Amino acid sequence: MNNVSFTYPTKDKPTIMDVSLTVSQVSRVAVIGANGAGKSTAIKVLVGEQLPTEGSIWKAQGLRLAYVAQHAFHHLEKHMQETPTAYIMWRFAGNDDRESLEFKTDELSVDEEKARSQKWCIDSVTGNVRRCTDPKEDAKKAKQDEAGAVIPDAIVNRRQKKKEKTFEYEVKWQFKSMDSNTWVEKDTLVKMGYLKLVQREDERQAAMAGLMTKQLTQPGVEKHLADFGVDAESASHTQINQLSGGMKVKVVLAAAMWQNPHVLILDEPTNYLDREGLGALILAIKDYKGGVLIISHNKEFCDNVATEKWIMQGGRLRIEGESVDTSKDDASGAQGPDEVFDGAGNKIEVKKSVTMTEKDKKKAIKDIEKKIKDGKKKQTLTDEEVWELEDKLNELKESLKGKE
Repeated sequence: MNNVSFTYPTKDKPTIMDVSLTVSQVSRVAVIGANGAGKSTAIKVLVGEQLPTEGSIWKAQGLRLAYVAQHAFHHLEKHMQETPTAYIMWRFAGNDDRESLEFKTDELSVDEEKARSQKWCIDSVTGNVRRCTDPKEDAKKAKQDEAGAVIPDAIVNRRQKKKEKTFEYEVKWQFKSMDSNTWVEKDTLVKMGYLKLVQREDERQAAMAGLMTKQLTQPGVEKHLADFGVDAESASHTQINQLSGGMKVKVVLAAAMWQNPHVLILDEPTNYLDREGLGALILAIKDYKGGVLIISHNKEFCDNVATEKWIMQGGRLRIEGESVDTSKDDASGAQGPDEVFDGAGNKIEVKKSVTMTEKDKKKAIKDIEKKIKDGKKKQTLTDEEVWELEDKLNELKESLKGKE
């Protein structure tokens, strides 16, 4: 999160202001502060439950994040008549975390609404998705394009284009059968205003990667629950409403860890764990290989698990300590993200300072020339985008001339 602020719609004053923070797989963070200081709001913005009013948030592609809410039993409220095994099998059916999808906002940003107002169609010659022709340019063609306009209904798969090292997505179109699905490049879907659909599919693929060693079957779920102290009888033959409070908490934690998350967020765990449970959680956190972020007012508990403290006061954040990365290869971490998404969920290109060799420049020139040619042919680029690419092309050519 970089310089993030958030204001609830019913309030004039921001609840959190100018918050910047980083969480990773090596994090051991305690978020502390008085009630109303903005602790939970900051985390809701971080996980996507709320869109920031200002600032930018980015996450590594493929990141798996688990969130256990402050009122832990909230996760189980609609499933009290089911067994823990049935609950987990329902929640993760289809490699999606259904509860995760429930708290993700579907609110469209201004840019997304604007992008979706532009009509797109599938070119009858190339089969590629392109913008519909402007009636001012060719009224007849524009009418034909508009008759065949398409709107994404869902993304059902993803594959990598090895040569370009980019992803394209299989799109199911509104009011069309699955036989009409087509593969569309990520950049095109973002231009169409469907970044959130792309992100959901990326998250689904990341979840699948986390489940390579697990099977969503009764024996598989029972084995997983047993690792958290839930015996087979309680797991598959006892309704959740008949379990003790401590056993329900174990079910909630087991469900949160089903997808092998890289980062686990616990909101006020001291509210729902007894002293014995807290002791077990402290030991588990020390052994856990992923990042842990805990929101708590319990100083003793925080001191036992955290090396870094985020202190919220009056909506502002102060950081004490740090999470130490013990990995030797930190070259990639120093580079920063290739893509950043702003407070409204829009992609911002990151301009990195990179020293290019003559060979790199020649390759970049070929790539840009191809992109311009394809973009004009498929009508996937606006005039402004073509001009921007041509400017980059001229810069690269000029820099090569200086070496001749």
